[in-house]
Amino acid sequence: MNYREYNREERDICAHLFRLLLDDQPNWRPLKEFLATTQVSDPRIYCEAALIRDAYHVRKPDVQEFMDDLCELIARQNNVMSYTHFPLLPDFIQNPNKTHPKQIRFKLEDKGLLNSEGDQVVYGNLQAMFNAKPDLVVCNGSDLVVYEAKYTSKFKTEQMELTEKIGCVWKKLLFGDLGFSSEPFLSVKKLGMASESPDISWEEVYHIAAKHWGENDYSVAVLSKVFSVNC
Repeated sequence: MNYREYNREERDICAHLFRLLLDDQPNWRPLKEFLATTQVSDPRIYCEAALIRDAYHVRKPDVQEFMDDLCELIARQNNVMSYTHFPLLPDFIQNPNKTHPKQIRFKLEDKGLLNSEGDQVVYGNLQAMFNAKPDLVVCNGSDLVVYEAKYTSKFKTEQMELTEKIGCVWKKLLFGDLGFSSEPFLSVKKLGMASESPDISWEEVYHIAAKHWGENDYSVAVLSKVFSVNC
């Protein structure tokens, strides 16, 4: 048996899509077909984008303002009216050399300091955001499109909601990092098998690839297995 034909990893098939979307520059014909548009403007494409985590890293050691703004936005997203604001947390929690954001909830709980529901919601969501990496991101003109990709697994409501919240953080706090001069228009879309009724299907991706590269291309061969995948 050939592993190319039964590899079920989403990141593997996404890698071939990433190659496709970057092809044919400066005409960007595959990207235009993928986005269902006739024009693109200064497109930037990212895969498995851990933007919040990386933005935090490049801002070290002066992360306090960023973290305060991030936690405030998370509180608004979750309708939290009261919580311990980041600047009021213990020094060892605020210090980026001692505590990574994805550890904050755990360390507060370990020290018996995670006492309010608001703190649990805000710092629980913060942890989730630092652990998550949306599968595919396309910046085009004034549009920020974030894709959650599924291949052999199903879309989950909780994951889509988290992706939406992450995209909102990018839009509000990190639009400059993504090359936008002002807040972009955000849309979160599903990329999956046609049977799951996504915004765009892997079957459609295959047809775009086959049209541009031909049936003998390696990536086209990998993408063709979507017609026989057993979810």
